Amino acid sequence: MKTLIIDGNNLIHRTYHTAKLQEKRYKGGNPSGLHIYFTINAIYSYVKRFLPGQTYIVWDEKIEYQVNRRREIQKSYKGNRKGDKSPHENNEDIKDICNSLGIKSIFPRELEADDIVAYICKETEGKKVIISVDRDFLQLINEDVTLFDPIRKRYFELANFEKTTGFKNVKTWFTVKCLTGDKSDNVPGIPKFGKVKVKKYLDGKLQLNESQQSIFELNNKIFRLNLYNDLKHEKKYYKDQLETSQLGDYDEFLKLVEKFNMVNILNNKDHWYDMFFLKRFLNYMYD
Repeated sequence: MKTLIIDGNNLIHRTYHTAKLQEKRYKGGNPSGLHIYFTINAIYSYVKRFLPGQTYIVWDEKIEYQVNRRREIQKSYKGNRKGDKSPHENNEDIKDICNSLGIKSIFPRELEADDIVAYICKETEGKKVIISVDRDFLQLINEDVTLFDPIRKRYFELANFEKTTGFKNVKTWFTVKCLTGDKSDNVPGIPKFGKVKVKKYLDGKLQLNESQQSIFELNNKIFRLNLYNDLKHEKKYYKDQLETSQLGDYDEFLKLVEKFNMVNILNNKDHWYDMFFLKRFLNYMYD
């Protein structure tokens, strides 16, 4: 069975900005409704493309708040991120519609959505497809895991890894990330470690000194997405959520769609029923 894993925060930020660009074309309309529509319609397109047996949407939001463990490792981690909460204003309505479609929302406790994705990829049998533009998920790619970039419509797989990333394999990509850091996450790399030194290191012609090795190991701990293995409660938190089924409710879905006057969906409600409800029923019957 194929599992579809949607990076929720990544999705709502993309659809939020799309909705903002379209607002002027819908004078007197409902910008929030437009954002919700674009988000749900995007999810429909992913399900239609991949035809999964199970779909999850993962969030960075914490229902049972705990301090981000990575910030305990490095205080500056993601300290450069802006605090704009505008893209999140419709989260609850989006989650409600996802729930009505049988798409379960999963939340972290001490870590992040990325770690949940890693857990699902490891613990779920069959093929997995991750929907995100976040390249951190490249470390999860293997024979059963594919990363799909929904903006560029690009697939990242084991078979095309070098062609699509420029790196020989997943291990090499991750090693380079630990050496060079990540500006978007405010994680510094080894000072003066550019392309030349990176290549020498990969070729075995350069060794790290004690200070450089310390930075490399710290970054390795921050960037790896199996950190939940060190946190028994975190791992159990994911497991408990995944074991709670989300069956969906077609009548509730229609009620929510009518609430936001999503005419295009209402006019094609039979397609939505077939995609999310009839297909799931058939899966249960013949799985």
